[in-house]
Amino acid sequence: MFNHILIPIDGSTHAKRALETARSFVQSLASGTIEITILHVNPELSYNEPPLGVDVEARLEEEGEQIVGPAEQLFTGLPVKCEVMTKHGDPASLICTVAEQVGADIIIMGTRGINLVSEMLLGSVSHHVIQHAPCPVMTVK
Repeated sequence: MFNHILIPIDGSTHAKRALETARSFVQSLASGTIEITILHVNPELSYNEPPLGVDVEARLEEEGEQIVGPAEQLFTGLPVKCEVMTKHGDPASLICTVAEQVGADIIIMGTRGINLVSEMLLGSVSHHVIQHAPCPVMTVK
């Protein structure tokens, strides 16, 4: 049975579809309260000098909150215990690490993120998660 669902999101169309699929999935389960963890990972930035007058960490945190806030609202009224997380680093590795830490029974995620160029150059985040996750992974187009 699926008692804990991890939903990694990045604000992309595919991530929004993954959220909608997870909501439908929760509605179809005839069990008690289900735990959901919504995770947003800001990729590590590589820069030589931070722009003057810009608090990069604060901007990244604000961006994460703008993404996870509406996602959390999507589960209002359902029998779920919802936790949101924002992290910084390699998205593929952190998704797998968080899945293990929270004891996720399934990961529901989009097949493509916002940044298609880096996905082509560095490899697919969803592909890495499918290969390394400690639980089943459902990908959504």
